[in-house]
Amino acid sequence: MRTIHKFEVAISKETQTIELPENSNIIHVEYLMPRRAIFMWAEVPADLNAPKAPRQFRVFFTGDGIPNNASYLGTTIDQYLPEAYHVYELKG
Repeated sequence: MRTIHKFEVAISKETQTIELPENSNIIHVEYLMPRRAIFMWAEVPADLNAPKAPRQFRVFFTGDGIPNNASYLGTTIDQYLPEAYHVYELKG
């Protein structure tokens, strides 16, 4: 069985390591105005004791160079700045 969990991604140009249950699948990325933060939703095993693995993510701003080992997850927008944030997972 699977379920969906929410994870915060800091608005930063630094690489971020987030522990996710193994075999998690990122399904959505969104900027939430009340929290002024980016969140991603992942489909994860429902077993709370499932092993976790570190995964690396990075937020790129429009115009930033994106490395070849980055896999696109989604774009989200802060409508009040305005600013677009592009969330990628870094592989290898």
